[in-house]
Amino acid sequence: MIKQDENQITPETEAPKAGLMQSAKDFMTGVFSPLKGKDMGQLIEDFTSEMTLVAEGLSEDQQKLFDGQQRLSAQQTELEARLHSAEDENRELQKELTALKARLEKTEKQLQERKASKTGGLASILRQATWLTAIFCGAWVVVTIIRALTYH
Repeated sequence: MIKQDENQITPETEAPKAGLMQSAKDFMTGVFSPLKGKDMGQLIEDFTSEMTLVAEGLSEDQQKLFDGQQRLSAQQTELEARLHSAEDENRELQKELTALKARLEKTEKQLQERKASKTGGLASILRQATWLTAIFCGAWVVVTIIRALTYH
């Protein structure tokens, strides 16, 4: 219990209860009662050997886990390197593709210009032939009119 004074709060000491000590003693007696009559040294030896076996098994498991983690780490490093290499290769291929697209567009423009110039050349030839025919026909009409006026 806590004794409260105006200026100070201090815990009040109590005498240990006899029942608490007796129940702790009974508990410990109950725990060790199955072991009575057996050789305590042999029990400790058996316990130690079993715990050693368990510890060795845990150590082996831990080593296997460590080895597995090392392998996974090495694989991850290798995969990261391959990914980086593939990304570099992808960038190079993208550059080449862009260059090829530019060349294709340039070639298509040149082809269209050639087609236009061939069509333009044929059109200009036809235009020139039309003008020559018109001039020839006009000259023939003028000559015919002059002949008609001079012979009559």
